[in-house]
Amino acid sequence: MQQYFDAWRSNDPGDVAALFTMDAVYAVGPFAGLWRGRDEIVERWTAGDGTLLEDNHEVLATDGDTAVVHWNVVLQLTHRRLEEDGLLVLMFAADGRCREHREWFVEREPPASRRPRRVD
Repeated sequence: MQQYFDAWRSNDPGDVAALFTMDAVYAVGPFAGLWRGRDEIVERWTAGDGTLLEDNHEVLATDGDTAVVHWNVVLQLTHRRLEEDGLLVLMFAADGRCREHREWFVEREPPASRRPRRVD
């Protein structure tokens, strides 16, 4: 998971590509279309807006090549901060790269305690 968040933070295509098999699939929600193949995953991932400021995760379960992970991040977008909290179901190939990535998440403006204070 640390490599996942490092790739999110760097937004470097090579870092993102290293996470996935060539034929990986990536779902960003239950109703969104799948991103198919490493090239599409890298292209769509690195087109995202925002800078990752904070990341946390907890592995909830593993079974063979599958893991379920709870994650939480704070992002700095152009004009605001955003907190996202979600679940991942990940399936891995024998070499450790992800072959299937499915996520469900919600987002909100971070609570006041996590927002920068305005200085006048």
